[in-house]
Amino acid sequence: MLLRNIWRGIKRATRLLSWGSSTAIHALTDEKQRLLLIYDLASQPFSVGDILIFQEAALIMREKHRLDKIDFALVFDPNSPVVPDPAFSAIDSDSFLFHLSSILPAAQLNPHLGSLLLFDGHRHLERYIADNNTRYLIWPSIGQYVSRDYLFYFCFNTVFTEHFKANGSLPVMRSRKAVASWASRFMLEHVGDAIAVTVQLRKNKANPGRNSDYDAWISFMQNCIGLYPAKFVIVCGKSEIDPRFRSLANVVVAKDHGTSLEQDLALLESGAMHMGMASGPATIVNFSPKPYCLFKWDINLEKVSGIVKDDYRYRLNFATPLQNWIFMSETPELLMAEFKRMWDSLTINTSPEP
Repeated sequence: MLLRNIWRGIKRATRLLSWGSSTAIHALTDEKQRLLLIYDLASQPFSVGDILIFQEAALIMREKHRLDKIDFALVFDPNSPVVPDPAFSAIDSDSFLFHLSSILPAAQLNPHLGSLLLFDGHRHLERYIADNNTRYLIWPSIGQYVSRDYLFYFCFNTVFTEHFKANGSLPVMRSRKAVASWASRFMLEHVGDAIAVTVQLRKNKANPGRNSDYDAWISFMQNCIGLYPAKFVIVCGKSEIDPRFRSLANVVVAKDHGTSLEQDLALLESGAMHMGMASGPATIVNFSPKPYCLFKWDINLEKVSGIVKDDYRYRLNFATPLQNWIFMSETPELLMAEFKRMWDSLTINTSPEP
């Protein structure tokens, strides 16, 4: 047994050594390479939002190193497929593949996606890299992979910040053409001549502190009727829908039209501005030029460098003054104030016909 473990260790070290050499190989060749983006569920959460953050990091790596396609590799341990967290307690080795479909569309939100790879074991991923390392620049780094660092804060503090300082902007996260075209048709059919304002709501029994105040949202939307030519497109899960929204003439509930996660993300991308909870799919608007207002993000502000504070609003160092997080609870008055502030900034003509 001891000799077997030693041999396994030697083989793994050999595989990882070939991984570590991939960056040097990339520097010596003129051949177009791909980026291999690794999402390791042993260290990163089973989360749409975190996958979208990795996607943005991948777009930066692709631009920085002048690469071609991005291959997305998701790797998990079949015996322990997700990081220990009460939020993922329902996901075990038997149910993992059943739950995987709830996050996998986030891996597809990349116009430069090449291959989508799924590895049920780290040794399989490492063998793949050993066999293909000359094709790839690999991210995260070998050190981050081996140490199983949680990379959320590294992305914001290092990857995003450094790219913004060097370039003055971040790559805009965009859906692929087919789903973006679908979103345009959806807005044309269900929003028409009104201005589309996307809204993500949240109701999760496991973490009620981040849930939406539905009474406040309904009151706010009622107050907008007749005042603003806006239509609120609500994006949320079926279990999060409050039937009272359906009685409002200025509301469209996306799930009433059978939308998938990929379609929901495309709707968030296509609206004129966004409001709602800082949860999962809403991560996409952080990497867009549109005005947004996100409530109740579960983030440690002390760990994010360069946060800009303006009264009760917070924003990322690469965000505009109209792209804010608010950690206060929603009220009809607060929602109206933030909506009006963003609405007044729109360059489109929002005035009603004379």
